[in-house]
Amino acid sequence: MKLREWQEKAFPLWWAKKRGIIKVVTGGGKTFFAIYCLKKYLIEDSNKSILIVVPSIALLDQWYESIAQNFADKEISLNGGGEKSDSISKICITTIDSLKNILNEINPENTLLIVDECHKIGTEKRGEMLTNNWHATLGLSATPERDYDDNFYIIIKKILGDIIFDYDYIDAREDEVIVNFKLLYGYAALLPDEEEKYKKFTKSIQRRAATIGGQDMNDYPLKMLIFNRARLVKNSKNRIPYGVELIQKYKRDSWIVFTENKKQAKEFNQIINNKGFKSGIYNTDLNDEERQENLESFKSGKLNVLVSCTALDEGFDMPEADGAMILSASSSKRQRIQRMGRVLRITANKENALIVTVYSSKTEYEKLREESNRYKVEGVPVKWQQMSL
Repeated sequence: MKLREWQEKAFPLWWAKKRGIIKVVTGGGKTFFAIYCLKKYLIEDSNKSILIVVPSIALLDQWYESIAQNFADKEISLNGGGEKSDSISKICITTIDSLKNILNEINPENTLLIVDECHKIGTEKRGEMLTNNWHATLGLSATPERDYDDNFYIIIKKILGDIIFDYDYIDAREDEVIVNFKLLYGYAALLPDEEEKYKKFTKSIQRRAATIGGQDMNDYPLKMLIFNRARLVKNSKNRIPYGVELIQKYKRDSWIVFTENKKQAKEFNQIINNKGFKSGIYNTDLNDEERQENLESFKSGKLNVLVSCTALDEGFDMPEADGAMILSASSSKRQRIQRMGRVLRITANKENALIVTVYSSKTEYEKLREESNRYKVEGVPVKWQQMSL
């Protein structure tokens, strides 16, 4: 297994203590790195075991495919998504929600624990399952820190260790590990009545923050005011028509569109199909067979637009897409990074990727401006524009 430059730097840092988190951009090769680590671990002591914990069935399948190329089937067992082996093999891959079914069969003191998308274990219930005396640990995520709580420090770090290596989009772009990309920020103005409601929410937020002495997100009334203002903005009426307009204007081979909710996804899908695109939906309103069919149709080119909510944020490799539209400018840095990563993998015919973000408020603008300034310094092309009224 030939390592990339960043992997050669990261491996000795992990191997020294066999503990820690690798923070690597989506598409940077974290799965390959983890397989390299576990192979070295088993070479050192073939009596040891591997437990790989993933958040979704999609990642369960992807990990199995990757591991199976290096190990015989009898050495791998799956747990989750309808899979349950009679006995735990040397390498066990499990979803986090099915882990409880096999915990009694695991000997932590003889096991390397690998957690993919490790920010997902940052809840008390999940963290409690993994709080053991593991012989070795390896966490993987593009965004291990969590946005709205301190559970990275309280839970995740205690289980897996510190972040020992950081490899972001700028590093990966310079190393040609991901494709070059361009950023476009499109302003879809609020309607007059929406603008009025936005101002009222903002005043109420300011008053509540003054009353409690700052923006304490543990304060439920303040939290709900901020939540309801964000929901108003993300569902503003101009977002969908402007998003459609931008897809028509900026030609791409295929687009992934991330919407705020299923209603918005359905409406966007109908309109874009009426404009001559071949579009399909991917969310939990569809059964497993329909979702898989739409996904395969998108990968094969029968569909050139795939519209989702959060279902494609994590766990899917979508190298075929060269355009991503984020119709709701999420305040979550983690979610933005995950969504961008869906279209940045290198393929033979992809010269670059375009990431479009639609925004409608001052609060969104301020976050996006900070992001754009950071990328612009590194030479990423950035463009701002607004819809014509």
